[in-house]
Amino acid sequence: MSPMIIDEVLAQPQDITWLPWAVQYFFFIGIASCAVLLACAARWSQHRYREAFERICLFLALTCGIVAPLALTADLHQTARFWHFYAWPTPWSWMPWGALFLPLFTVFVGLWFLLFHLRVVTERFTPLMRWIALAAALTAVGLLLYTGREVSVVQARPIWFSYGYPLVMFISAISALLALLSLALHKHRYCGKLLAKGQVVTLLLLGAVALVWLLGDTLSGEALRQQWRLATDIRFYMLVMMTLWGVVVVLALAANRYDFPLSLTLASTLLVAALCWTLRWALLIGGQTVPKYNALINDYHLPPGTDGLLAIIGTFGLWFALMITIRECVNWLSRRFRHV
Repeated sequence: MSPMIIDEVLAQPQDITWLPWAVQYFFFIGIASCAVLLACAARWSQHRYREAFERICLFLALTCGIVAPLALTADLHQTARFWHFYAWPTPWSWMPWGALFLPLFTVFVGLWFLLFHLRVVTERFTPLMRWIALAAALTAVGLLLYTGREVSVVQARPIWFSYGYPLVMFISAISALLALLSLALHKHRYCGKLLAKGQVVTLLLLGAVALVWLLGDTLSGEALRQQWRLATDIRFYMLVMMTLWGVVVVLALAANRYDFPLSLTLASTLLVAALCWTLRWALLIGGQTVPKYNALINDYHLPPGTDGLLAIIGTFGLWFALMITIRECVNWLSRRFRHV
């Protein structure tokens, strides 16, 4: 009689459902939405540099606003079914609201960008731009709410289940936007000092909110503290973010006092962007490694293909290509109208 072999399955790791495409989406849509809010404020203000702020913010909003939905569509496991959001709407969920806000956001930003540059080359004031700016800002607020709440309402992921999540996402996106503006307006000393002050306030606020979230007497705070003690990967992410945060705070304080050369401004911008991106990677990817139903960590290794490293490189490459293409189109439009 052959011996009986009994295999006992204690736990089975769960697959990571939100891929690096989602990290790219959250990174770009945060910058695009915050850029639209700042551009709208500049459109309605009387600040002497309002046109420069509006021009650069619109440029960032348009380029990031094109890349973000493409990354989100790539993250859908059944991409061809995106139209189901419109055919069978479920208003009690945040997903169809995102499907509504995203195309409206892109249309309003594209129209605003076109009217802005037509006004510059034709020197004709367009009162409609103020109302288009307001409509774009409303869709930006809707996108910020959608991207924050679609994750923070998931009770099965204790790290995500917190109001601290959308706040941290929003504040870090503002920080990345201010860093990009500092690089673009490097030659304007007054703007650089103003942006440096805003960067210091934003980073300190980000650190305060993150600390309250971590130490709070909530399910999410307890989950974060538990993962700090038990999970090596998440503890590594936290240490990287704390290091980046400390470095960029020191650089922002120094920029508020001294005039930085272009190389140091570029380095500071890259570090702030790295902090913003790493925060999203740690929360979205790291948050999924925490088990929902068992005691086994869901291990994740970044694949080199289209659902991993290539997705990250490709989206950033697309962003740079869009910036070059749109800038050249604007220059061509300016030359064309100048010779008319």
